[in-house]
Amino acid sequence: MPVVPPPPSETVAAPGGERLVSVEVVVPSGVFWAGDARSVTVPSVQGTLGILARHEPVAASLAAGRVRLRTPDRPTAELRIGGGFVVVDHDAVTILADDATWVPAR
Repeated sequence: MPVVPPPPSETVAAPGGERLVSVEVVVPSGVFWAGDARSVTVPSVQGTLGILARHEPVAASLAAGRVRLRTPDRPTAELRIGGGFVVVDHDAVTILADDATWVPAR
């Protein structure tokens, strides 16, 4: 069976031309947050995982800890999760978390 290349990326670009990833944080009650980010950092059970546009597809278990979202319109935002999973596929990042709360800015 021939290998089929992935579909072309529909990645959004920031005003400066920087590529963005589409992020969705989902908790049991529904979507906690969704938007675009320049980068995402998650606490995987095997260590911190940094995600940028064009990241290799990956699925990983998450430990309790902080998720950092570098969004185009503000400095880094942080949220605390109680564990879960992350899936990265074609510049889309889905975080399935047991729970999530925003960490106040310093």
